[in-house]
Amino acid sequence: MTWIGLSLLALIGTAVLYASLPKCGDKVFSPRRLTMAVAPVLVAFGIYLVIGNPSLPAKPFAERAGERNLAAAAAVAGNVTDPNYKTDQQIQRLLNQIVLSLEVNPRNLQGWVALARGSLRLGNIERAVAAFAQAYALSGHNPLLAIEYADTRITAQNGQIDSTSRDLVLHALGQMPNHLLARYYYGMMLKQNDKPEQALRVLRDLYRDLPKDDPLANATQGEIKTLQAVSDARTDTQ
Repeated sequence: MTWIGLSLLALIGTAVLYASLPKCGDKVFSPRRLTMAVAPVLVAFGIYLVIGNPSLPAKPFAERAGERNLAAAAAVAGNVTDPNYKTDQQIQRLLNQIVLSLEVNPRNLQGWVALARGSLRLGNIERAVAAFAQAYALSGHNPLLAIEYADTRITAQNGQIDSTSRDLVLHALGQMPNHLLARYYYGMMLKQNDKPEQALRVLRDLYRDLPKDDPLANATQGEIKTLQAVSDARTDTQ
């Protein structure tokens, strides 16, 4: 069913792109227009096949630093025996094609999302942030893209949550109050705003709702221990 749905989305995306491209003279059908419409959809489909399921993992991207650094190293390495080398070289070639397609049609939402996620896979955080910004704007402020964009911005800023990331998290949380990663970052916002007791309540509630094997559990548990120590220290000084 997943592949049927993806195929239908690809056909719809191709049709929309074809209709949006300028006509070549009085021709009703243009092979050039068709090629320009099909290319970005095929490239995005290719990245899906190479990377796998592109849904957002339920843990901060910063927690996946080891995975990201391995991928980045493989992308620039010349050692073809590296297990990540072939995959990352394929992704890089696909991303190069996406960049070209976006120059032709900068309103291709799927292209910007694929560019952002592919850039993350290769460790290019700055390009990922810029691509997510474009995708988020084109999506009409989709809440799932909001938290993915915020996650990437926060990673690029070494865990600091600026006003833009704060607004993204709050927007996502307003639309999806039970979203695990949005709740995690809300707790982190409270912590950074020097509200440890409130942050502790948010993260404890989140931890209770997390499945035992959820990858977000370790990060949440670590923050709870840190906040509890802060709370205990404040109690002792009173």
